[in-house]
This record gives sequence, C-alpha cells and structure tokens, in this order.
Amino acid sequence: MQILLTSPTYPPFNSGLGNAVAQQAVFLADSGHHVVVATGGAERSSREDLGVRVETFVLRGADSWLQPIRGDVAGYIDYLKNNDWDVMLFNAWQNWATDIALHHLSDLPGRKFVYSHCLSTNVFFRHQPFSSLMRYLAWRPYWWRLPCVMRRLDGLIFLADCGCDSRFDDLQLAKRKAIPFHVVPNALSPAAALALARGAAQQSARDRLIAVGSYQWQKGFDFVLRAYAASSALNKIPLHFFGQEFSAYGEKLRQHAGSLGVDPAYLVLQEGVTGERLQTEYRRAHLVLSGSHTECQPLVLLDASACATPFVARATGCIGGMPGGVVVRDGQEMAQQIDALCEDQPRWLALSEAARSAAETLYHPDAVGKQLANVLGNIG
Repeated sequence: MQILLTSPTYPPFNSGLGNAVAQQAVFLADSGHHVVVATGGAERSSREDLGVRVETFVLRGADSWLQPIRGDVAGYIDYLKNNDWDVMLFNAWQNWATDIALHHLSDLPGRKFVYSHCLSTNVFFRHQPFSSLMRYLAWRPYWWRLPCVMRRLDGLIFLADCGCDSRFDDLQLAKRKAIPFHVVPNALSPAAALALARGAAQQSARDRLIAVGSYQWQKGFDFVLRAYAASSALNKIPLHFFGQEFSAYGEKLRQHAGSLGVDPAYLVLQEGVTGERLQTEYRRAHLVLSGSHTECQPLVLLDASACATPFVARATGCIGGMPGGVVVRDGQEMAQQIDALCEDQPRWLALSEAARSAAETLYHPDAVGKQLANVLGNIG
C-alpha cells in the first residue's frame, strides 16, 4: 500500500508525537509498504530517512482563532489531493497537518484515519482560570464539529479504551455516538526495546527516584518535589529530574526545594539525557514519579516499563489503566506510595513484573506495529 502519515513534527526534532509517528513509519516501511510522512519544517523539502520519504511543509498553527494556521496551506492541500494514497493516517487532533485535511476529506484519495493522541479542547486548569477559559472558548467550534468529522472518516484509532479525564473526551464522544473505533497503544522507543532485550537491573542496583519530562510547569515537577519532601525518602534517597533543556522553571525548582528542606546533595537536575543514556537511568531508578497536570499515555512510563521500573503518577489520561504502577490524586498520597514501595519489597516486585510484562506484550514495537498494520489494512 501507499501510506501517508501526517504529523506537525518529526525527527530529528524531538517530540513525543513525532517520535511515535517515526516508529509507525519505520514499521510500515519494513513491512513492505511505501510510506511518506508529511510534516513541518523551515522550508519545503523532501528527503529519505530509514526507508521513509519525508516531505516538509512550511506550516504552523491549528484550527483555532488563538493559533490560526499560517503558511503554505495551498501547497499542502495540493500534495494531499494529487497522490495515489491507499491510506492517509492523520496523527493527532488540533494541529495543522490534521486540521487542514479534515476540511477537504471528500477531495482526498484513499481511506482516511485519525489516530487520536488525545484531545485538549476541554482541558481546564483551575490555577489559570482566565487563560483556561479563553482557550476553552476558542476550541468550542472544533469540539462541536467533532462528531460529524468522526463519521466522515474511514477509521478512528485511540491509544486506550478508557481514560480518567477530559483528554479522552473524544473517545467518550465516539462511544456515545456509537462510532466504531480501534485501540492501538504507543510503542516503546527503540532504546527502550533494546533495554528490554538486555534485561532489567536488579533491585539492589536501584538507588534513586526519578522524574522525566521537560522543565515546564505542565510536567508537575513541583508536585513531585513536594511529595518527595513529605516522604521518608527525603534526604535519604536522591531525587533526579531529567528534562530536555534547562529553563527558568528549573531554577524555581531548586529554590522551592530549599524551602522544603531538601538537601541540595539529594536533588539532581539534568538536561539532554535521551536514548540509551536515559534507559540507563530507568534501570538505576527504584521508582519513576510523574506529577504532570495533564497527560495521555506517557512515553516516559512506557519506556520505564522496559526496565521493569514501577511508577507512581498523578491520575490523568489513561495512566490509571497502565500496568506496573500506582496512580494518586495528591502529593500526600504520592508521598505515602513512595514510602510504601520503598519498604514493601514483594509489592514492588509485583509491580516491576507487571511493568516488564506490559513492555513485552502490550507496548513492544513489533506487537504495536502489527496492530496498526492490521487496522489500516482491514477496514473497508
């Protein structure tokens, strides 16, 4: 088949969505399909990457008046229309690569799918009431159109069959409207799959707690820091934060840590640790802690599972249904779970085994790739 995948970002730019789409592309290409990825870039260009053709378009934004689509819209539409696609897979709502296509579905060749990586039209942060309200109102037209758009597609794919908050409102909408859908989860990163093949570290080698994300408030490192300070691990087990690059938020974390009584020797902030180096950190961690305000199906927790590392995470997205960890509602509960999992070895081992089993069966790239290929090849 000739398959088009779309994503606003793609490697070498490092983003969760782009990395997930790169895995889709490589698997489908290795399975014998002709795969093209349409993505964003600084200039209109075409290149070959691991057997996949990557077409870049100068576009940005989404179908919202807060961040309108700008750039070569006509060129992108022309490219979508004038190729003999058997399948078009639009990754994620609320980005130009999907949103432009949704306005031209009847003019596009082949079967059209949306692979939802969760929705944020209905997300509301109570500590940011004004900006959240403005954002909520700006996305109302998009949300109201969604049932009609879903019915016009040849297929819908979700990352999980349930979620605990508004990030999965599109899934709930599909269920209410009796719109058929398939479930295909994210896959382990290549580095995580390699770590899985090598085997997990022994518990005795695990000497730290870690949190992985970006140095932005949305990732809730401050939540994790407060929970750590309230736990018995304080100034006994080091806490390591890993982000793509340092920011002013990172400095605020250091200052906040001091006010909470965290010894600077027990707080380590690092940047730019990725791939196999990050997997090494997962292997050395007793727990992965996640305090994100909003998530869908975090790649961080999937990759940790390859090293049989349990997680304690704030309940958001579909984390509550992910094996190998515990979800919490507040910082005090996270502190309690940190203490419990540092003391209760049998329970830790049970969660560790559940994490590794999920990595081997649910999230392994081979299994996920086969599921995706089956969905794309068998919907009429």
